[in-house]
Amino acid sequence: MIYISHRGNINGKNLERENTKSYIDEAIEKGFDVEIDVWWKKNKFWLGHDKPQYRVDSDFFLKKEVWCHAKNIKALKKLLELGKLVLIF
Repeated sequence: MIYISHRGNINGKNLERENTKSYIDEAIEKGFDVEIDVWWKKNKFWLGHDKPQYRVDSDFFLKKEVWCHAKNIKALKKLLELGKLVLIF
């Protein structure tokens, strides 16, 4: 069975920390996969629910525990170029 954390949250919402790299890594260390919100803006990847907030490098998405929710078309294209399976809503 796979347990999937939403934006790093495993015990309810934490709006101040969700979609941050450190929070996501903590969830992964506790055995969770994590669904994250990914943006592509200014030729860089960003995490954030309603807007790009936290800069991350592309190698972050290569972790097998990371499930990507592309928040804009450019993010979708770039994630597919990395060979990452993407969730589209």
